Parts: sequence; C-alpha cells; structure tokens
Amino acid sequence: MRRELFAITVGLVIGVGLIGSPPVLAGNGVGSFEIEGNRADDSGPGDLLLDWESPPPGLTTFTDASGQGDDSFGLGSKELEPGGWKCILGSAPGKADIVSGELAFRTLEEKNFLFASFRRAATDGDVHMDYEFNQSAEPNPACPDLPRRTAGDIVITFDTENGGRTIVVRAFVWDGNADVGNFVELPLGDKGVLWDGAVNIPNSIPGYQPGDFGEAAINLTDSPIGEISCLLFAVAYMKTRSSTSITSELKDRTVPVPVHFGDDRPDLANARGGAYGARVRDAQLGLDETLVPASSSQSGVGSNSGSNQLLDLNVPPPAGDILRADVVRSSARSTITESPGEATHVSTAETANVSILDGLVNAGAVRAVATTRASGGDSSFSSLGSAFKDLAVQGVAINDVTPNTRIDLPAAQFGPGSYVVLYERIGSTSRPPPDQDSGGTYAADLQVNMIHVYVTDALPPVPGDQTVEVIVSHAGAHSDFPQTTRCPGARDQAVGGHAFIASESNDGFELPVMVGYVSIPATGGHDHQDLDQAAFSGHLVGASESDSSGTVGPTVSAASSYAQAARVCLAPGENGCTIGAELVRAEASSSADAAGASSNDGETKLVGVTIAGTPVPGSPDPNTKVEIPGLGYVTLNEQFCDDQAELPNCPGSHQTGLTVRAIHLVVTVPDNSLGLRVGDVIVAEAHSAATFI
Repeated sequence: MRRELFAITVGLVIGVGLIGSPPVLAGNGVGSFEIEGNRADDSGPGDLLLDWESPPPGLTTFTDASGQGDDSFGLGSKELEPGGWKCILGSAPGKADIVSGELAFRTLEEKNFLFASFRRAATDGDVHMDYEFNQSAEPNPACPDLPRRTAGDIVITFDTENGGRTIVVRAFVWDGNADVGNFVELPLGDKGVLWDGAVNIPNSIPGYQPGDFGEAAINLTDSPIGEISCLLFAVAYMKTRSSTSITSELKDRTVPVPVHFGDDRPDLANARGGAYGARVRDAQLGLDETLVPASSSQSGVGSNSGSNQLLDLNVPPPAGDILRADVVRSSARSTITESPGEATHVSTAETANVSILDGLVNAGAVRAVATTRASGGDSSFSSLGSAFKDLAVQGVAINDVTPNTRIDLPAAQFGPGSYVVLYERIGSTSRPPPDQDSGGTYAADLQVNMIHVYVTDALPPVPGDQTVEVIVSHAGAHSDFPQTTRCPGARDQAVGGHAFIASESNDGFELPVMVGYVSIPATGGHDHQDLDQAAFSGHLVGASESDSSGTVGPTVSAASSYAQAARVCLAPGENGCTIGAELVRAEASSSADAAGASSNDGETKLVGVTIAGTPVPGSPDPNTKVEIPGLGYVTLNEQFCDDQAELPNCPGSHQTGLTVRAIHLVVTVPDNSLGLRVGDVIVAEAHSAATFI
C-alpha cells in the first residue's frame, strides 16, 4: 500500500450523559487549540491559543438540512460497502442528524494539526460523526452525490462513553477498493498527547443543548496519519453512522465541498523598519548624524515597538544654522498576527517648527508615515497620514504636495544640481509568478522622506564643493509573508474578507487587542458577530455587529464585509469624548469575473461625528484627516486598495481588494494628557477581496 495516497474520514462518537454530569474538560495543548466543549476563545486576545470563534484562517464549514428534504443514506448503506450505498432525500434520526460542522488546519513549529467540530439536531443518544477526505472527485456510481472511495482511505473515530467521561480517538486506514474493503487501525496513543476531544456537557454555548456539540484536535505530523494536504485530497464531507463500530450502517450526510488546505504561515513572516526625525550630512563640518531614531522588527507571531523623542533640536548647536526644530518624535511598530494572517509594519516620524538652512525650508509640522502589509495572498504599502503644515520653500508657501515633488534651487546660490524634494516616496511590492502554487513570498517595502534637501555647494565663493544634505521626517517599512499554498488544479478563483468592530495596538500589548473579529477562507463562507457593547482601554462602543461573506461560483468570485458600531466614544476626558459618533459603518464589497475586477465601499457612513467637541459636517469623504493637537491625528472613512490599485473602485484585470476603516485614531504624542500610549485605535474595519483568472 502506498502510504502517501489516502483519503480520510474523521469520525466523532458522542455519548450523552445527564445534565447533572460533571464538566467534560480537556486540555488545550494539542495544536494550541482550546478543546473544552465550547466555541469561545477563553484565553483572551494576544496569545496563540485559538477556538472556533477565532479559528485558524483556513476554515472549511459544512451545513445540512433536516427533515424529509435532508440528504441521507438509505437502509442497508454500510461504512465498509461504498459500492452498495443508497443516497436518498429523507430524514435521519435526530441524534444522527448533522446541523453543521467545521474543519481547520494549522501549522505550529513545523507540525501540522487538524481540528474538527460538529453540531447535531438532537441529543437522545450517541452520535458517530465522520469527516471524510477523498483523493478522487469522481462520483461514486452507487451514490453519485458523493465521491468515489479509493485505496488508502483513513477513518478517525472520536468515541465517548459514560456521558462523555471517556473519550477515545482512533485512526483506521482503508484497505479496499471503490466497492468494498476493511479498515486497519493506526494507533494514536493516549488522549492529551497526539489528540484531544470534548463535548459541551454541561453546555455554555448560547442556543446549544448539552451534548449537541463536539470538537477534536489531532497532531497529524507525529501520528501515523501523517500529511493531509491538497496534494492528496480533492473534497471532504461529513456523515454519521449508527454505532461506534466501524462496520455500522450510515445515516446522514452533507454535500462534499473543497477543503481550504492552504495553511497560512505567520510563524515564517517578517516585519521590520524604522523612522528618524532628521539626518544631517555636512562635508565642511564633518557631520553625518541620524537624529532621534526608532526601529523595531518581528519574526513570527507577536509585536515589537520602539519610540524616541527630543526637544529643541539645533544642528550645529547652539544656533542650528543647518537645522532647527522644537519637537522631534519617531516611532516604529512591527506586528505579525495569525487571524488575520498578516505581517504589518508602521513607522512614523514627526517634527514641529522646522527650519532648514536658515529658512530655505520652513514648516510648522512635518509627519512621515510608512505602512507595509503582507499576507499569504497579497502585499501593499501606504503613506497615508503623511502631512505638512505651513510649508514654505524659499519663502513661497506650498500646499497640496504630491509625492516626489522636486524644486530645483538656484545654482549661483547653492551650486549646480541642488534641489529640494518634498514627500519623497519610494515603494514596491513583490509576489510569486501567477503559475506558482506554493513556496513564494509576498512582500512590500516603502521609504518616505518628507523633506529632502541636497545642496552641492553651500559656500560657492569658497573653493571646492561644500555639500550639505538634510532629510527631515523619514519613515521606512518592510513586510513579507509566505505564500499560502494553492492546490494544484484548483480554479484560479478566491475570495477574502474580514471585519472587526474595534482594535487597539500599542507598546503595552504583545498583540493587537481586537473585538468582534470575523473572517472567511479563500473558498468562501459566512461569519457574523453581534455585541451589545464593548470597552477597551477606556474607549467605548455601543451596539455593534460585524459580518463577512463570500462565494466562489462558476462565473464570478464575490465577497462583502461590514462592521457597524453605535455610540462610539474614543479617548474620553473631562470634556467628553475626544472622538465621538452616533453611528459608524465600514463596508467593502469586491467582485471579479472574466471581464475584470472591482470593489466599492457600499453603505459606508459616519453619522454624528465630533472631534474634541466640534461636529464634523455630513459624512466625511474618504481619507479625511484631522489633526488633534497634543495627541496625534485621526483619519475618518479611511480607504485603501490591495495591490496599489486606485480608489474608488480598486480596478484590476483579475483581482481586487478594498479595506475601509470608519475611524482610525493614531496617537503620536507620548505622555499626553489623556494617558494614551503611542499607537493606533481603529473602530469598524471591513476588508473584501476577489480573484477570478
């Protein structure tokens, strides 16, 4: 038998005890997934432990009908006799009636893990649940709704007895053909080592009944099961059996679906970069100084940050003939998250009351922001947030500066070839070739210099060239993320989406704190959350909801996400909310077909927004930025496209993506009067993406 060719059936057998039975508890060591009989992430944000309400990115979902219209098996359909299966429309016993289920895969420290869950219609007896993975997508002649079984299939059974007090997970390999065969057991060892399982007795899941939910985790790498990947399997489906015996009769079944095997690898992702307030080079004085630097880097899931600040900068001292500034700040933050699987770096540099070369360039404030993002299927960069205030070059006021604006300086005064570049921005993204399915990397890089002065001869009357170079407010960022494996032979179609109600990132958190996060895999699906209210670090939001959905159809890929929050109050102080809103909604929708791809912001709106007590009229235009003295700035209705496409529709030949954030507060001032740490607060983010090739 060839070990590398197999299909898999994961079977769960649950015995239901009395309501008064003791709790069915299980550890959370197998795959760092909480296997304790509920769906909530009880460990909280900022760690590697997951649960079904915050699963790994690659989630496959199953749903099934009940009653006479249910897909089920006819009498006499035996597990070991697929050639004799009878597939009918008809009801299954409640205890064996599948309502829904999930599969997820995860890689940690080079080991692969499988997680499975189910919900059934009734709890009046044991349930025996199978998750079958098939190498072949060809139909079973006896039951064309299901795929043909081939030699090497594996069954993993999850059995409980005595009301859930005893749980045993076993594995069997199929030794047979498409018509008949036997299962040979593969030993999995003791519970809690290579596998774990639990049921919801007693129940703590709203709307569920004790015993109608079960879950399991399996270490595939260290068990005889080995690899489960798209190189081996085409589809998967769920079914139920009549008893614990592997030879028993079959009852209910779901529709086979493609499984999202592409496992994001945030453990191999990187984010790094830095910022500085200024850099001064003067050949005559022998100066080459980088002033007020800050940097950070992160490899694997986690977050790292750095910051720096200086008051009253004068170069050279005491007069500051080359550079003067009242305040100089810089910060950098590198973050890699598992859900969503993403590497992000943000660098910021700010200077206030700047004067370069005795007034050649003056500015009330200068800010550089460099942001890069990379995931398993996309990369992008942005300089959103970069800004000037009261900028003048050679006494001439300059407004609405476009990137890489160059102003040539008089040769007689500054030497030939001298210049000032404003908002100097150099960015790039890279991705694997279109025909590469795995092993590639998505990356993004960005360098921003808000003021770059280069003088070839600061003293023309003096023999020789006296070069001077001054850069004010520099920010740089890099992010890279391994390519998520795309199954060979799969259609070049995918969707993406996530949404959350609020998040906060700063140097006080190991990972961003996120509230109301929902997401969908590349194969599509639906996820939704409702919250009555949420509070984090003193910020408050009222009734909120987040939603993400997507479908991959024969002629189109489509996804839509939204996040909505009422009664928003950010950074409350003695005079009320620094930022308030009656209602905010961020929405992003994407669609791709043979004619092209585009996105839109749907019903995005901001109602009743106030900043420091001042009302913001109407619903703000995309990327409306408002300075908040002594704190930082806020961007209202922030929008940006995937793959550096252009707003408003993020058009593409084959793929498109859009992110919308209702409110994005950026705190840049340390030791501010509100006591907020340097970092970001986002309220209502929605992202959607679609690919069709």
